[in-house]
Formats: sequence, structure tokens, C-alpha cells
Amino acid sequence: MVDLETRRRQQARRAAFEDYRRQGVSVWIGPRGTSMRPLIGAQTKLLVEFGAAGDIGDIIVFPLGDILVAHRLVARRQRQGVAMLLAKGDAEAYFDPLVQPSELLGVVRALRRSDAAPATGLGCRGWTARLIARMSYSAGRSAWIVRRATALFPNPLRQIALGAISLLARVAAHILFTPLLWVVWFRSKRIEKLGGGEHHEAV
Repeated sequence: MVDLETRRRQQARRAAFEDYRRQGVSVWIGPRGTSMRPLIGAQTKLLVEFGAAGDIGDIIVFPLGDILVAHRLVARRQRQGVAMLLAKGDAEAYFDPLVQPSELLGVVRALRRSDAAPATGLGCRGWTARLIARMSYSAGRSAWIVRRATALFPNPLRQIALGAISLLARVAAHILFTPLLWVVWFRSKRIEKLGGGEHHEAV
């Protein structure tokens, strides 16, 4: 029963996002999951421009099986002459399956740490996003190489090594990206002190 209800909600969310894409609107959404921690936490809101095309470093929204995810676009690939997008969660060890551009629902343009906090593009656009994409891509390549190397290990050791790869990816993401969160926090406090801020509303 729970699985059916969860699936129904996912289908409704997907239908709403498809409608937003057709209209080309920008809407604040609340994410679920931990794959983009620490940049995107449980209380973070994402301003998604539906129908937009993604650049390297952008956080893109697309379907992954039965769920919708917001992961970072880290590279582009050609498969049999067709351009494909390579995405990865910042805190994930491995890349997602290749995404066709036609599957892209939208692009995250701003983040808000809470309903009361000012919006910021730090970490989801510009040089910070591109830098994170480079680091995430390198981490994904390294994890892929190590994963292939574990095929040489006997089974109990192989399972331990595979578990360690995912754990290390999450630890590395927190070490690398937490300073960026401090910058966001300091910037938002400064904006609040000055009595101003960025205001992005759903249209």
C-alpha cells in the first residue's frame, strides 16, 4: 500500500513537472534525499527553471527510473552520434546513467537554505558550480577505477571495499563543499544585516 501511494505521488510530481516544462516557468521545489549533501540539505529549496538547457556545473532535474532527481551536470558525451548528458550527485561515488537532453525537465537557478533565508546562486551556477562539477567528475572517475580494481579482490574483501567507496565519497563531499556552505551562510547573514536580499518568486 505504501509503495503504491509513493508511486502515485511520484507520478503526480512527474506530471506537474512536465506541465511546468511545457509552460517554461520557474518554481521553487523541495528536494528529498541526501545525494547532493551538504550543499542541498533537508530544508533547502530549489528554484527550478523548467524547460531550460543545462551547462556544465548546473544542477539539472531529470527522471531516473521511477524517481525525479536533481544532480549536477558534470560532462557531455557522444553515443552513436547522439549528444548525452552525464550527471552525478555531489555526495555520490558514481555517475548516473547517461541522460538524453530530451529527458531534461529543468535547471536549478538558485538555492534557499530555508523559507526565511535569501536566495543564492552560489554552488548552482557560475564558477563555483563549474569547480564543483570538475571535482565531482574527477571523484566519479576515481571511484569507477577503484571499483573495477575491486574485481581482483576475494568476495568478502570486495564487498567491504565497495562499501568504503560510497562512504568515502560522502565524507569527501562534506570536507570539500562545507566551506562553500560557510560562504553562503556568511553572505546570507550579511544580506540580512543590510536589510536586502535576492528575491526569486515562482511565476
